[in-house]
Amino acid sequence: MSQDKSVIKGFVLMDMSIRGGQYVGNWRVMMPVIDEAKCVACGLCATLCPEAAIAGKPKVKPKIDMRFCKGCGVCANECPSKAIEMKTEVKK
Repeated sequence: MSQDKSVIKGFVLMDMSIRGGQYVGNWRVMMPVIDEAKCVACGLCATLCPEAAIAGKPKVKPKIDMRFCKGCGVCANECPSKAIEMKTEVKK
């Protein structure tokens, strides 16, 4: 008998309707802030957020669920209209 020595590589597309993984707690340093006037509601930030912390779709302004946002800055870096700015989070 031969053993299967195949290796699976790639990624898994998960259900994006289930948002977020673990709560961030208090370790996030930077947080995204959306400028509603600059936002064109393209939905790219919600599509690219690795934690699915941004709810939004094309033609609907995004909302960030800060419970799940890790402060990675992907949304701000990829926003075509530069409507998202990463700011230092002020702890309460």
